[in-house]
Amino acid sequence: MLFKNKLQNYLKLRNLPPHMRRIMSVQSALTQSEVQLLFELASKVSEGCIIEVGSYRGRSTVALALGTQRGKQLPVYAIEPHERFTGLLGGQFGPWDRVEFFKNMLRTQCAETVRLLNISSEVVSKGWSQPISLLWIDGDHSYEGTQRDFDCWAKFVIPTGFIAFHDSLDEKLGPKKLIDEVLSSGQYQKLSQVDLITVLQKNSD
Repeated sequence: MLFKNKLQNYLKLRNLPPHMRRIMSVQSALTQSEVQLLFELASKVSEGCIIEVGSYRGRSTVALALGTQRGKQLPVYAIEPHERFTGLLGGQFGPWDRVEFFKNMLRTQCAETVRLLNISSEVVSKGWSQPISLLWIDGDHSYEGTQRDFDCWAKFVIPTGFIAFHDSLDEKLGPKKLIDEVLSSGQYQKLSQVDLITVLQKNSD
């Protein structure tokens, strides 16, 4: 059975473009369309840095890193405490994922682009000063958790910068409610939606 699963995974990956093979080789629930969107966004941004909140084992991290490697080669900061945590959708996360994260960064040649910050948004953002051109939020999906991550980082997003949320369509989860509130503020516009990702763009000054 193990050999069969490995063979099936190999067959799925072999016809993909090289960058997508590397991205999709990392364990994650993110779809091919979703990570392609992140890759494209990261390849377009040209100022400051890219922030990821919630990395798990690094599929989205690899997408962001490979995207900016093709573009302006901005640093990607992955905010992921890797503490024991049960997500709202039942997923189990913890320190064991940190090991796989580092393995994946090395294997996909993203280690020099990615800086893992193994600590919470609240702690990291207190001393932050760098401008952010792309903010990817896929951490705590409760409303309180999503709002906390947004409040920590959105103030550093440059005019015309992007904020992308995962699991953004389910009314029971925090991202959907927060996105509605952010859009009603008039400071952001909805740019696109791909599968469960919604991308907002900050208005220019």
